[in-house]
Amino acid sequence: MFTFAALLTLHTSSTWAAPSTWAAPTFVSKAVEQNSSVHGDLPGPGANGVYAIRSAEQWQKFQSAQRLNWPITVDFNRDMIVAVLLGTRNTGGYKAQISDIRVTDWVVEVTYSEIPPQANQTVSQALTNPYVVSVIAQSPAPVVFSKENFGSHELPYDEYTRMTRQISEMSYQLEDERRKNAISQGRIQDLTNLLTRTAPSPVHQHN
Repeated sequence: MFTFAALLTLHTSSTWAAPSTWAAPTFVSKAVEQNSSVHGDLPGPGANGVYAIRSAEQWQKFQSAQRLNWPITVDFNRDMIVAVLLGTRNTGGYKAQISDIRVTDWVVEVTYSEIPPQANQTVSQALTNPYVVSVIAQSPAPVVFSKENFGSHELPYDEYTRMTRQISEMSYQLEDERRKNAISQGRIQDLTNLLTRTAPSPVHQHN
């Protein structure tokens, strides 16, 4: 599993300044409403993992891989899906829960928890595979998952690859802008030197 911290170290060897025309970011987080949410057990042995699903194609592949059939229509032009799979548990009574989702200009943070069966609860002795799936508003910001009470952050693989691709594109654009600026600065210097060499002599007026 890739971590959010690992991603942030990808470009620590180079620094760049954001253009002055960019809006100043805000680090004030806002709660995100879960438009629809469902939790339960996968119908067979399941892998644990966290997922941010942004398209109908990704959603279809996810349902096929997890043998899940969730009868709900999602408009991916407006919404996206976040999912948490806890993996296999030895008994019933376990529940996956998304307790909070918050967004800033930079990131969507999904906080989830695993609720174990109570001490006096009668549970099935069969293997279970708890999951929770929620629909939230579509956001271009990367989605990071935090397990409650553990303080760890997990970045879904699809989000990792999407972000690294964005970083590469931004780096290319910045290098292109640097090249254009260098050309412009050289042109300005050439023109300045030309004006210096060819400046006319001062005109003296006689009274």
